[in-house]
Amino acid sequence: MKGVQVGDQWCEEPSAVRAEEKELFETRFRATKDLEVRLYGVEFKSLTPMENESLVAMFIEEEIKDAVWQREGSKSPEPDGFNFNFIKKSWEFIKEEIIVALALFHMTGSIPKGCNASFITLIPKIKDPSKLEQYRLISLVGALYKIISKVLASRLKKVFLAIIYEIQSSFLKGRGILDSILMANEVVEELGKRGEAGFA
Repeated sequence: MKGVQVGDQWCEEPSAVRAEEKELFETRFRATKDLEVRLYGVEFKSLTPMENESLVAMFIEEEIKDAVWQREGSKSPEPDGFNFNFIKKSWEFIKEEIIVALALFHMTGSIPKGCNASFITLIPKIKDPSKLEQYRLISLVGALYKIISKVLASRLKKVFLAIIYEIQSSFLKGRGILDSILMANEVVEELGKRGEAGFA
């Protein structure tokens, strides 16, 4: 990045560019004042004790290894410079340390200091960008963080259908976001064929 447009001026001074980036993304990701969620009278489905236990059980080697092998190996390296191909090829040498790290996370609920560090990088949205808004913000996070996320997501997948309502049609395997739209179109079309009035 040679520089960016700041207001009406072109800026190439690294410290000024950094300050402008920091201001832009702090503003973009700042929390709003009112984060309170109000769920008056809403009833949620709940898990059985066995399903709940499956979510909070100790991590086992098999599910940790599955999480590693499900990751694309050649994507951008982690902040330490290694990607998942390195972890897969070195699995027999480093698996014990990864298992211990995940056990520590399970007991404490926190990731060891340094393992959750991330690097923010800017990817151009257009050719030859001149303003910070023309960059996409990407956060490169460490492998341990990704492994934990994948293990937890895999566990959640197993109980999702018990807590997600049948009418939700998006963000679930086997259900498409367009399903609801297609059904609404069918209802409107059927009302039109019958010559009936209706409310959608």
